[in-house]
Amino acid sequence: MEDRLLFLIGPPRSGSTLLARMLGAHSQILGVPEPHLLTPLAFLGYFDRVEKAPYDPVISQEAIQEVVLRLPEGEKDYIAACRAYADSVYEGLLATHPEKSILIDKTPAYALALPFIAQLYPKARYVTLTRNPLAILSSYAESFFDGSYEEALRFNPILDRYVPAIARFLRERRVPLVHVRYEQLVEHPAVELEKISDLLEIPFEEGMVEYGGDAVAAAAAQASHRGL
Repeated sequence: MEDRLLFLIGPPRSGSTLLARMLGAHSQILGVPEPHLLTPLAFLGYFDRVEKAPYDPVISQEAIQEVVLRLPEGEKDYIAACRAYADSVYEGLLATHPEKSILIDKTPAYALALPFIAQLYPKARYVTLTRNPLAILSSYAESFFDGSYEEALRFNPILDRYVPAIARFLRERRVPLVHVRYEQLVEHPAVELEKISDLLEIPFEEGMVEYGGDAVAAAAAQASHRGL
């Protein structure tokens, strides 16, 4: 399953939905709603834990650490079990569209669990999408908090959480990846989409650009208006 997966990594409001829809217009690529499949696995207690959950996270973490210690090959077996679970779901999704050969998982929260995901799927392909942080924050505040930057950051310190995690992922480059900048995507979509097609070893299709044409033009005009 690993060679059929494309993870699209980007912060909220970075343009990842636009890029996912453009990629999903390719005849070989299947796009699905954000599955949030891997984040619960990352925060079950072995690699990390949630502080607020409908169960006791301290007991859960202690228990799962003990379980992993008892496995014949320890963490290696645990990773294999997590991968088998995810594989079964991904394979089921692809089975609904047998004409497709690649599945996109675009879940922004994955940026907060990248070391785990890279360990789980080291040979999958990754597209990392970045955008001017000020544009991300502006879009986030305008979309959900009536333009209040203070309220937006109080609810979710989005830049502090996502930017360092993605920057570290790009520096380490432990997996096959392409780095796409939102500003370049909206100005030269064909160039950026060709880079992704090369990563996936599939032919570029013009329909990917045409699908996102109006949205790309609107995004480019907005970025130009804001001077971003």
